[in-house]
Amino acid sequence: MSDNAEFETTLQVMLNKKQDWFNNTFLQEMLQQYRLVHTCVRNLYDVLVKKSLINQDPYRLDKRISDITVPDTSVFPESDNATQLGSRFSDYETMLDYICTYFRFTVDNITIPTTKKLFDFNASFDWKNLSPNCTQSNTRALATVLNQAKINTPSVLVSMINDCCVKSSEAIATINSMLNELVVFEKELYKGQIRSDLFNHPEFNHQKASESAEAELSEIKRLYTKVMGKRTFYNDLISEIISEDHNPDKDKLRANILKRLEIKGAVQEKKKKEAPDPKAMLIEAVCSLGSMAPTLQQIIPKLQNNFDLLFAPKKGFMTFLRVILKQLFKLKDKERICEVPVKDAKTGTETKRKIVVSDLLTDINQRVRIYNGIGNRGVEFEKIKGSTEEAILSFMNKQISDTQSIFTTVNALDSYFKSAIEITERPKIKGMQIELSALRNSIINANKKRGEYISYKEESIQMRKLGITDD
Repeated sequence: MSDNAEFETTLQVMLNKKQDWFNNTFLQEMLQQYRLVHTCVRNLYDVLVKKSLINQDPYRLDKRISDITVPDTSVFPESDNATQLGSRFSDYETMLDYICTYFRFTVDNITIPTTKKLFDFNASFDWKNLSPNCTQSNTRALATVLNQAKINTPSVLVSMINDCCVKSSEAIATINSMLNELVVFEKELYKGQIRSDLFNHPEFNHQKASESAEAELSEIKRLYTKVMGKRTFYNDLISEIISEDHNPDKDKLRANILKRLEIKGAVQEKKKKEAPDPKAMLIEAVCSLGSMAPTLQQIIPKLQNNFDLLFAPKKGFMTFLRVILKQLFKLKDKERICEVPVKDAKTGTETKRKIVVSDLLTDINQRVRIYNGIGNRGVEFEKIKGSTEEAILSFMNKQISDTQSIFTTVNALDSYFKSAIEITERPKIKGMQIELSALRNSIINANKKRGEYISYKEESIQMRKLGITDD
């Protein structure tokens, strides 16, 4: 029993350490891979819609998602590409946005059944076999319309399409490989929880369980529902536990488990922490800006909708007359401007902010383009990467400040629309609190990474002044 106790203690310690590593390092890298796919898919979707090769789903922004679902993969005729692919590719992009923005990348959340959903979702478009001859209906249709999109198209756009396809293929392959590794750990975690919760239950008869494999299985089945609740009973994993306790080679089996739970590259990671590259820290902060693009992109059509409601002309003869006069004399539409009460987060004081609608939408659109370029490792990212640390930090400071200002403005507008728009039109208002919450989290994350860089630089300067340095 002492050997069993020692093994189970070591097992639980290693499971906890490995789970922390998955949560803080491994799954965060998986999230970055999904963000890269989302950026590529969003770019491709926009191209196909603009070229009228697929139909935009009119209800895409109104869909409420609470769990991972797979786009329809059933067969459809090529003549329905515009409608069917438009709907399915839209669902694919929307689900990627949900995964990147709202889905929690933690071991507790990505259970064995959830990994199955992610595998199925990843397979809804086969990026590795993107060909008009592919047997999978979605992939075949996407390959066909992408080939059509490249006809009579500038080489820069063709290059972008090809790049997005290659990066999506590589990223999905990486994600699937990571999911396989996660599944292995989830199985060991399940077995560890059986040992921790069920084996340590007061009613578990250790003496009887130690008599034979059959007796241990009987004890597990007797208490399983009482201890584990509605969790799935995995016969193969329970069999592994029993083999690890009763098989003649149980010591070898246990040693293999502990070896699998070792965190690979732990020594190298420790060295990196001892001497991090400050510019790499800053570049990582810049990369975090890429996650803001999809959220800002979702805010734009909602703002446009709400501004249209706010400035909608009242029906009547005078309105009709003004429209006629504008057409006759070719008069330009008056600039849409509104004054919105904005509350200072620090002082709580409220001031009026003058908002020029066209300027605000242009600013957000421009920011989407820049952040998409960063997330997609495009030209913008390469320019930033080649700059000095001072220039990159200045860029980060400005982006965080400007995006915070946009957040404050849009947050104020979200409240303003609900009181300023005509009562009869208020049901048509598009709420933005979900997007604002995601944007706030992205700003906090970017600010945190910037702060880590600044703290490290300040600490390095102090260390050099005191003569305590490894340089």
